[in-house]
Amino acid sequence: MAKAADSPPSIEPPPIRSRTRPIAFFLLTFVVALLPLLAFFTQEPQLYGNDAYYHLAIARTYFEEGIVDDLRWVRFSALGEGFGDKEVLFHLLLAPFAGLAANPVLGGQIALSLLLAGLFASIAVLARPILGNWAILLPFWLVFASTEMAWRWVRLRPELLSLLVLLWALWAIAQRRFRLLGLLALIYTLSYTAFHAFLGLCVLIFLFQALARRDRQIQLLLYPSLGVGIGLIAHPHFPKNIEIWVLQSVEYFRRQGALDVGSEIRPNFTDVTLMVNLGFFISVIVLLLSTVERGRGDSEERATNRRAADAFAIAATAFTVLYLLMSRFSTYAFPLITLWVLYEIASRGRGIGSSTRVPWRGGRIPLALALLVPLAVGAPEARRQWQTYRSRIDAGPNDLRVRDREELAAALPTGAKVAATWRQTPVYMLWAPQAAYMNVLDPVFLAAHDPARHTLQNRVFTGEEPDVPLAVGTGLDSQYLAYSQYEGTEDLSARLATDSRVVQRHHGFNFLWEIVPEKNGSFLLDWRVVPHEVAEALDPAKAKRSLEPRSAVERNGWLPYPRSANPFGAALEGYVDTRRLGEDPGCVALSHELSSESEVTWQLELAPWGPSTAWLNGNLAVQVAGEPHAVLGEGTIFAANLIEGLNVLDVLTCPGKDPLGPRGFYLQRIG
Repeated sequence: MAKAADSPPSIEPPPIRSRTRPIAFFLLTFVVALLPLLAFFTQEPQLYGNDAYYHLAIARTYFEEGIVDDLRWVRFSALGEGFGDKEVLFHLLLAPFAGLAANPVLGGQIALSLLLAGLFASIAVLARPILGNWAILLPFWLVFASTEMAWRWVRLRPELLSLLVLLWALWAIAQRRFRLLGLLALIYTLSYTAFHAFLGLCVLIFLFQALARRDRQIQLLLYPSLGVGIGLIAHPHFPKNIEIWVLQSVEYFRRQGALDVGSEIRPNFTDVTLMVNLGFFISVIVLLLSTVERGRGDSEERATNRRAADAFAIAATAFTVLYLLMSRFSTYAFPLITLWVLYEIASRGRGIGSSTRVPWRGGRIPLALALLVPLAVGAPEARRQWQTYRSRIDAGPNDLRVRDREELAAALPTGAKVAATWRQTPVYMLWAPQAAYMNVLDPVFLAAHDPARHTLQNRVFTGEEPDVPLAVGTGLDSQYLAYSQYEGTEDLSARLATDSRVVQRHHGFNFLWEIVPEKNGSFLLDWRVVPHEVAEALDPAKAKRSLEPRSAVERNGWLPYPRSANPFGAALEGYVDTRRLGEDPGCVALSHELSSESEVTWQLELAPWGPSTAWLNGNLAVQVAGEPHAVLGEGTIFAANLIEGLNVLDVLTCPGKDPLGPRGFYLQRIG
């Protein structure tokens, strides 16, 4: 009796004798969460993360046209023909919000608020048997304590629906509601691409229960397998959905080292992981120090709590390992860890008391006071993350960023073919659905489906491709080039700034350029390849000496530089690409004839990739050292004093540091 008297009181959840009480608690938490979430997300006229706009574009299309069989916005992606929608049910649930709201972004904000409110209410209901009615605060505390998880939860993405279904699937396992588990497996398969994760958890839990608990419930394997199988076959895009799953879940990880897939698939630094989740870690310690004996309950309750603890433990362990490998899995790891800790406490016949033990003093302090510690520790980081979020979501004065997208969309005609990155395409899909782009969601869908175009696209947007208009117009089969100022495209912008073959149609947060053929008349393009034995005389070391002019008959016998065989390409090209001459990565000499009716001086710009030298009529005209990377407007301008009659311009151009990289030069007349 003395022991019982000395023990602090515990927070005992009221007994649940009917089905209405947890439902009422769910609805209460749902409403309590929904109101602030709506206020939070509707502050700005945009959503965080570009992927949200992809999902809204698909949902709007489903609302207006029904389920489409081809993704018309991505011409070269594996998602294009047949689509194979990875999240078809998520998009169908989102469709009314994207189609009925005043604008799809507002609809997305409402849908995100509802989805998160459902997630908040689910976590609270699942924690209520241990925390009692205080569980209503748990999801709010999670968002504050783990700002890394919060960064994931503010995005309208199917991972949220995936987590919601997984939470109830783990509850169904603990309750041995296997038919419900099969239904949830079906829903999960249609809602999210990683159906293997659902099945994998079921297998792991089955093996653990069979080996550690001597509890072999074969239904734990049969019903989820049946649900997943039905979901795969019932998918409206079957069997294309299987192909997309292979790309997303197998090829994605096989190629991730070579693809620009973003920071979310990489682990955080240890100090970052600690700091952004420090409040969470301390909160867990406080809970563990606040446990008290409460009695183990009846046998059925003990068994259920034990199964729940096992299920959440295995799920939490699996997703924590994934989180340590890829930060995106913080979405799952922290709520699962929390529920594991709570059910582990319950399975040991303990509950959360009203006070917390102080290990180094042997006394206890009120739980509310103890929770001020993680609150104080986590507050600075939460404040910093909040400020970062606000700065990234800010639409600018008078919603400048939104108006920027609207203006870009207005500049694109119906049917326009646009070269854009996979990151920015979701934005263009929603605001400019009349145009067609290249790829969306992930680079693997282009890299696996059309590797040559994927490589060329990367070269264009990183500024490594010297002749951007030609590459875009022919290689990427596009009339327009669109990108955001946030994509690290400074080198690309520099290439386009003074190029006569492009016209800027929009300039703001986003850039839009139109490719204009027949605007390459200022470039010198008709060259003949100087044979090696003749080219030896074109030695930069002898650049100050006059070279013996070759006869027109001899020059006419030299092979012509191969112009683009495509008439459209011939009307676009401006760069003399010596890679067309073969695999030899050495220096190449070319000769060009200029006819003049009188003595005249031309201003010419030589913009080579690597070291290059030009001679006019055998005399040194200009010499360029280093590796200037063939940027128009940044080349060397020189005066070419033409004589009456025939003039001969010779250029010796060499590769840069990378002998297998671009080789060649621009030579154009200025003015």
